[in-house]
Amino acid sequence: MLDITDKEFESIQKITYSRIGVNLRPTKKPLILSRLRKRLEDLNFSTFTPYIALLEKSGSEELEIFINAVTTNETYFFRHTGQFNYLYEQILPSLIAKDQKKVTVWSGASSTGEEPYSLAIALIEFAKKNRGFTFELSASDINTEVLEEAKEGIYDPRSLKEVPQSLVDKYFTKQSTKHGERFAISSEVKSRVEFFQHNLLTPSYKRNVDIIFLRNVLIYFDRQVKENVVNLLEPCLVKGGHFFISYSENLNDIKSSLELIGHGIFIKK
Repeated sequence: MLDITDKEFESIQKITYSRIGVNLRPTKKPLILSRLRKRLEDLNFSTFTPYIALLEKSGSEELEIFINAVTTNETYFFRHTGQFNYLYEQILPSLIAKDQKKVTVWSGASSTGEEPYSLAIALIEFAKKNRGFTFELSASDINTEVLEEAKEGIYDPRSLKEVPQSLVDKYFTKQSTKHGERFAISSEVKSRVEFFQHNLLTPSYKRNVDIIFLRNVLIYFDRQVKENVVNLLEPCLVKGGHFFISYSENLNDIKSSLELIGHGIFIKK
């Protein structure tokens, strides 16, 4: 039966930390074993040693498969509703008051798409009530498998638990499948999001972004990696731009030009 030794797990820890900045705790050992067992069987590896050698090989295509397997993606529409309310009721009207008609938004850890599609719905609703307002919305993740799920845009009812029924009726189509009831996001919403793969440990080509959502990802990083990630994103954000993290995260232990103004909401000084 396949198992993973302490030495092999330490090697997996080093690879994960160096490639995506995530420090796997020893308690994650069973999770890693369960997520990679099928892959090792497909490769006819009876131990993790040859698999680790494959991951360490320069230019290995296996690394993407590995990252997809070990990254966790759990989210739902309008998570932390208060932040979306602040965006809709405070930030967007303040930009309109400054005669800024176009807003650029980036969801930096978009997972299966619930966050960027929630942003798209909020922005579409705002545009319908504010003539001349427009927006550009991008979404990225390191996991290519969840990006494909996001582009497909089909969700189970649990993902819509925070969505008002009026918005469900307007922007989703109910489907009956062999897996049960599903909801497909409308083409109106889907067409407004540009998805792309991005590793937060690397610089981004994005510039002059007004709003960045980076929620439920910093919690997986240690202090140094968190600071590196934030410092890489800061140049992408305009002065006075807004930066969102989740309620369970903070930037108290890092140096940045971001000033806390609300629950998980920062402004670039």
